Amino acid sequence: MKTRALLSAVILLGALVGCGTTISETSTTPQIAQYRIVRIAVLPFSVVQPALGRQFGSVAPAVPVTAGDKLADAFYLKLNVREGLAVVPPSLVREAMPSITASVAGRHVLRDLGERLDVAAVLEGTVDMYQERKGSAMGLERAEDAAAVRFSVRLISVKDNQILWSGDYAERQRPLTEDIAGFLQRGVRFVTVDELADSAVDNVLRGFPLGHLPQRTQGE
Repeated sequence: MKTRALLSAVILLGALVGCGTTISETSTTPQIAQYRIVRIAVLPFSVVQPALGRQFGSVAPAVPVTAGDKLADAFYLKLNVREGLAVVPPSLVREAMPSITASVAGRHVLRDLGERLDVAAVLEGTVDMYQERKGSAMGLERAEDAAAVRFSVRLISVKDNQILWSGDYAERQRPLTEDIAGFLQRGVRFVTVDELADSAVDNVLRGFPLGHLPQRTQGE
């Protein structure tokens, strides 16, 4: 049943990205305060390639192998500026456990990783869409040529493998006539996939429960 529910969720997210709808969801466990987390590590994100040859009625684009590192680095950089939270970057995680991948998070290696890095939780994620814009910033021939991203991220306790927070994001940039707020936020243009991903991480982290932005940043 769990596998079927997960598959249904992935199909739904895929369909929504295909038709241009933005999905941004986060969830925090009510017990998170009991864990008293002040230090976390960001694991390298795993890249999941499309399982089928076709997707949303067209050939499914391959996900660049660099997409996982780009998203992991973006989460690290944005979390690292938060006060009250210490963050270990993905590069140090790779040095601590060179063979680790995001798919093993929440398994038997987490406790050992927590001890090596002196962290109470890890942030892991997967990305299964990272499509570059086809066309210029001023215009595209087709709606499906816009940049698109889809990823999931989880904060997991190394003590008991409890998922403390999770986020899901899926978006294909829409034209100005369909998404005025999004265009104004990004500079009234069609963005690259890296720019879209950076904006997506900001969006998801609005619901992140640990640390807080410096007062100066909040004012800006």
